[in-house]
Amino acid sequence: MKLFKVFIIILAISFIFACSKGSDEVIVKAGSSKLSKKDLEEDLKNLPPQTKLFLASPEGINRLKDEIIKREVLYEEAKKKDLLKSEDFKRRLEEFKKITLINMLLEQEIKNVQEVTEKDAKDYYEKNKDQFINPTEVRLSQIVVKNEEEAKKVYERVNKGEDFAKIAKEVSKDEKTKNSGGDMGFFKKGQLNAQIENVAFTMRKGQVSMPLNMKGDLYIFKVTDVKGTPIDFEQIKTRLIEQLKAKKQQEWFTNYIEELKKKHKVEVNEKLLQEVLGQALTGVTPDKK
Repeated sequence: MKLFKVFIIILAISFIFACSKGSDEVIVKAGSSKLSKKDLEEDLKNLPPQTKLFLASPEGINRLKDEIIKREVLYEEAKKKDLLKSEDFKRRLEEFKKITLINMLLEQEIKNVQEVTEKDAKDYYEKNKDQFINPTEVRLSQIVVKNEEEAKKVYERVNKGEDFAKIAKEVSKDEKTKNSGGDMGFFKKGQLNAQIENVAFTMRKGQVSMPLNMKGDLYIFKVTDVKGTPIDFEQIKTRLIEQLKAKKQQEWFTNYIEELKKKHKVEVNEKLLQEVLGQALTGVTPDKK
């Protein structure tokens, strides 16, 4: 059962350190290894509701008990083989501590990010109504290039804010649409190649597609206009709040990292980095010259 597998992943690391602390009541003992009541309560505290529901059933309790026993006997065996003293274990433990501290820091700091309210979502909806339409027709522009390198250059220019139509006039291979800035006109469902339609009718106005490989060339599309029926705010309210929340958190994280880079002096040995990556990923040592 997938839920149970998720549960086991959550508990796996904590069970490694599951020796009983103090005089807390012991639930499972295997040799000198013990899992206390307190340990288990802490492990179960933050599980998803669905997982808790499963574990509350007779089957869930039995599965949990079996899994705890497995973990404890494996832990006891690992200790008897002196793996706790191994350099590999110490390295993994340090990595686990680093990841845990990072997660704790982010959980603490992200609380300072202002919540997205229903009013925030409503204001965004009102200002961007053209993004919330069930499309019946879309107007497309295209840029056709011959390889991935050229497509990458197009994206770089678009991301810098350059006009899509201007780029199309300069680089597009399609002579029919090149002079009009790539404009192809309006299309209804069923009028386009299925591969193009599947992309075009899922994009919002102003969005640019990933390259589509057709007949050896790469096609990049932009939706320049949309006709259709507006989507009611109540239909998308919850999803929109979550999207705006994720966007706000991502913006906060980007700014937070930039602040930390300024706060903590960062130095990178580029030569050594390239050398290590070259050896580890390709097996080739860069020329030491």
